[in-house]
Amino acid sequence: MRHNGVEHLIVPSEGDGMTLMYLSTSYEKRFDVIDLDPYGCPNRFLDGAIQSLTSGGSLLVTANDMAVLAGNTPEACNAKYSSVPLRMKCCHEMGLRILLHCIETHSNRYGKYIEPLLSISANFYIRVFVRMHSSQAKCKYSMSKQ
Repeated sequence: MRHNGVEHLIVPSEGDGMTLMYLSTSYEKRFDVIDLDPYGCPNRFLDGAIQSLTSGGSLLVTANDMAVLAGNTPEACNAKYSSVPLRMKCCHEMGLRILLHCIETHSNRYGKYIEPLLSISANFYIRVFVRMHSSQAKCKYSMSKQ
């Protein structure tokens, strides 16, 4: 932070990430960017991240359980992502779409929707960059995007 001259913009924390996100849900404490890069499925962090993100903020999510998303264990994918993948050549694209669907459905619970900005599939993981917006009215159109 000192090297880049951004000490005034960043508040470091060594605490639990989920606790920090849930403590930052009030408007004045919300984050502009949240990067979730857990080992495995990121869905247990999504509720806290979505609630503590400003409208127009960016959410970066990594999922490195590609075997689940690619259709090797459809039961596990259904339990984790509420989707059933098919084993096909397009499994990486399907994994990206499943992750985006998971983020969108979590967002809709809080009157928010996502705008996908970038999706990456590399080796055993996928990564998506989305912008989060607040609008109860536009949440109603989420189903038509999927």
